[in-house]
Amino acid sequence: MWEKTFEDIELESQPRSLLYSLPFLKEKADPVAIFLIIMGSAFVIIIALKVRIFHLWAEFLQSTTFLRVSTYPLLISTIIIVSGIIFRTILWFRYKPESLEMGENVEWPYVSVIMPALNEEELIGKAIDSIFSSNYPGDKLEVIAINDGSSDLTFHYMMRAKRRYGERLKVINFKKNMGKRKALYSGLKVSRGNIVVTVDTDSKIGRSAIKNLVIPLIKDNSVGAVAGRVAALNERENFLTRMLSIRYSISFDFGRAYQSVYGTVFVCPGALAAYRKNVLYSFIKEWVNQRFMNAPCLHGEDRALTTYILRAGYFTKYQSNAVVYTRVPSRFLQMNRMYIRWTRSYVRESILFARFMLSRYRRKHRVLPVLDFVFLNLLHPFHVFSVFIISYSFFIHPMFILRHLAFLVIVSFFLSLYYLRTNKSMVFLYGIPYAMITAFLLWWIVPFSALTLKNQSWMTR
Repeated sequence: MWEKTFEDIELESQPRSLLYSLPFLKEKADPVAIFLIIMGSAFVIIIALKVRIFHLWAEFLQSTTFLRVSTYPLLISTIIIVSGIIFRTILWFRYKPESLEMGENVEWPYVSVIMPALNEEELIGKAIDSIFSSNYPGDKLEVIAINDGSSDLTFHYMMRAKRRYGERLKVINFKKNMGKRKALYSGLKVSRGNIVVTVDTDSKIGRSAIKNLVIPLIKDNSVGAVAGRVAALNERENFLTRMLSIRYSISFDFGRAYQSVYGTVFVCPGALAAYRKNVLYSFIKEWVNQRFMNAPCLHGEDRALTTYILRAGYFTKYQSNAVVYTRVPSRFLQMNRMYIRWTRSYVRESILFARFMLSRYRRKHRVLPVLDFVFLNLLHPFHVFSVFIISYSFFIHPMFILRHLAFLVIVSFFLSLYYLRTNKSMVFLYGIPYAMITAFLLWWIVPFSALTLKNQSWMTR
């Protein structure tokens, strides 16, 4: 239930962990983060030398002909990945969310918030309340809630909310499930705003989320979409949700942050994103009827929208100060299904992006997206190949894998330090078990998703 997490509608950032908070980092977050990352990297190298990790790897890779041949792709991939991490970190430190100057007056645009819902009776009312409780000018805001053929009381709670908010809330009711794309499209057609914001109905936005989300669109006409920051609403529910809160934080506060520096956030999440409506109208019918491999595309609508916007020559940005709290999976099977759905759309849209990324699709900042695209897609085969090599090593040198696991724990510890820059909390320690789970239990997600790309099942409905 919503009330079991937190009730304060004023919350604007990731909730503090019950473990421990670090208030001494508040004023000097960047210097401390830089120091920790540099010292952490040095410490990792020292530990590797002390426990002879490099020496053991050299011996192991020379033990058979197959491994000797494997040395070269592993070495090249490792150099590229380490270089990529360093370069991404440099970009990450350059990121700052867009803001208004002190005393700067702006003409806030009319915003239409579109909320498709399927069987969300538990949360739909609270989600709508959080939007109308935001500090965005009330006369410049409308909410469009779409009941996408729910079999529960979702439509009932939408109509109850309409009695509270009157004409500011529009309700659209589908008698049967039409899919999220058609629900968004129906909301877009009746929207009055120049800016369209999408919000998931199992979420709650921060009070300043909408204002902060539209600032980049106000300040730069070349920006076509803005991604908000997604945090875990039910972080404290169990061990898995705590780990996923780290994953979400690093994905947004690191991944989308450094991508925002060169204006190519590859996915503006449906949980919270803002779009220029006139940009959407240039391709919206193509998007709603999108097909891939002769099959209709039923999920990944947010990633697809972002791809279309990039193809149209616009930049996409990230606002870390525009926060939405969303419910994350609390069971391992649910998490796997979510990742498979995400990864299928990732593979599809990566193929589509690759088709135009070398063209002159926009005026500037075209090189870094290509380099990052290559880097991101190199990670997956490297991951699978590394897991295979490490598993193979167990049969040849059992003690080697134990030392290697210990080393991976140390590496994941320092990689989790990225979390400290924006979330000054010892909850970053949950990044260690999550890294281990990702390395050894989730390696199959990408190849499986690629092989089942035509499967459009939502899997959670």
